[in-house]
Amino acid sequence: MSAPVICPRCGRAVKSIQKFRSNGRTYFRFYHGNGEKCYVGPREYVYATRTQWRTLVIMGAVEVGREESYIEGSIRAIREISSMATPE
Repeated sequence: MSAPVICPRCGRAVKSIQKFRSNGRTYFRFYHGNGEKCYVGPREYVYATRTQWRTLVIMGAVEVGREESYIEGSIRAIREISSMATPE
């Protein structure tokens, strides 16, 4: 039996997940039962990603493994920036 999905917005168990598209982007809602739902956000944050170093992609709360991706992207960014630095 798999572990229940927990809503990152409110901390309650999730009964179902709605994935929908709007303006070419993917978004998510988590349903808890009794008609209650939480908007969880987009799969990927386009604006936040544009303002970061090119190796960093900011993902939404539903993206499994995003933390590892952030660490890997940060390491790549540090290496790229370090290689561009001029020696004193």
